[in-house]
Amino acid sequence: MPLVSRSIPREGYLPGADSLRLFYRVIGSGSDTVVAVHGGPGAGMNAFFVHLAPLGDQHTVIFYDQRGGGRSELPADTTLLDARYFVEDLEAVRRFFGLEQMKIIAHSFGPVLVARYAQRYPERVERMIFLGASAPERAAGAALFRQQHYVEPDSALQARMLEPVRALVSGSAKDPIAACRAYEAAATEIARARGEASRWRGTTCAPPAEAVAYYYHFTARITPDSFGNWDFTDSLGNVKAPLLVIAGDLSSEANRLQRAWAAAVPHGRVLLVPNAGKAAISERPEVVYPAIESFLSGQWPVAAERPEEQSQ
Repeated sequence: MPLVSRSIPREGYLPGADSLRLFYRVIGSGSDTVVAVHGGPGAGMNAFFVHLAPLGDQHTVIFYDQRGGGRSELPADTTLLDARYFVEDLEAVRRFFGLEQMKIIAHSFGPVLVARYAQRYPERVERMIFLGASAPERAAGAALFRQQHYVEPDSALQARMLEPVRALVSGSAKDPIAACRAYEAAATEIARARGEASRWRGTTCAPPAEAVAYYYHFTARITPDSFGNWDFTDSLGNVKAPLLVIAGDLSSEANRLQRAWAAAVPHGRVLLVPNAGKAAISERPEVVYPAIESFLSGQWPVAAERPEEQSQ
């Protein structure tokens, strides 16, 4: 894949699908280019920038803030938060940087967006890596999310998590960044209470405050619904690009859903990382980074397997 043109600034704005301004940042200068797709949707590149930044040592990595979050435009017309615009924004990123095909690394909800993009533009995807992916089936993923975030109904910890996030979602938070940080801190404590040694340093709370408020009040509520009741388990057969799914070795249901991503494409494999949760890249970097580098170079990581092989 060609090196990003040196005439393009290392950060700035590019025109999205409908000329809506999308903020981007480029790190590294390697001849191999990777496009990073964050979660949310609309959570902003700071949700995982720090954990992918080391890839800049050997690659050119393109980050961008999805519409409705980060430093990208926050549309007054919320119909512009529909899934189809997110898909076309990713295509706009490809065109802006002159990439014939893309190697893509996607995190959390990012794989749902990338899967929808790959359905529409299968010939534009060279390789895909899904990190801690949301479920390929919306209903199953929602049930798992409730299970993973459950604490006793009268728990003070639950109240500490729910109070700030409710204020953010309702749009009533007086200090969106402070409320966001309180929510993330409580969510981290819940993860630790469940035995997950979270070392995640990404955040959805990076300024500007207007973007944090907009993301929780609009984008995080509206955009997932616009993707519908997605189920990619049998709808990605036309996607020939290899897919590597990397996730922590969690519960049997969480593992089943990660395997389902790999099984959905003809050339998919999954790497379940022992002693790690959803944020395997931060908890077991000595396993995850070499796996990423191997896959980007065209080789499967030794421990990555087809789902049917792991289920035996």
